Amino acid sequence: MSDVTNLEIRSLILTFEKFAKADWHKQTKFGIKPSEIRLLLWVKDISQQNEHGVTISEISKCLMVTSPTVTQMVKSLNHNGFIERCVDAHDRRVADIKLTAKGENVVQQASKRKVALYTGLIDSLGKEQTKQLISLLDQVYDYFDKASKE
Repeated sequence: MSDVTNLEIRSLILTFEKFAKADWHKQTKFGIKPSEIRLLLWVKDISQQNEHGVTISEISKCLMVTSPTVTQMVKSLNHNGFIERCVDAHDRRVADIKLTAKGENVVQQASKRKVALYTGLIDSLGKEQTKQLISLLDQVYDYFDKASKE
């Protein structure tokens, strides 16, 4: 059996709970939810790679959420003028999603903020600790992913 103490277990749990309860990742920006901003960032990223708009299934894969979840976010973002849906003339079941000027503006601002935030973290930790953090977080993800499937 492992020689892990209850104090170590509790400390690790408390650390993860801090992240889960942190308000800074739940705050709305630009009048929309953080998950919707991530969707806009992915739409921009994917559309730069393939010259056409983006489909619900492509976004779903990138965000690692179900298509119905993406559909609800797309409806909200479309309603608020951040994206537009262009229905395929040959197959009306397929709709490409494209950013509007309003959506592009949010993506530009959000991208700048994201780069500044992570640059600040790297500057704060230093490059060596940043590499360690990335490695550790990847290991944590892999561990929980594997443990959830057992």
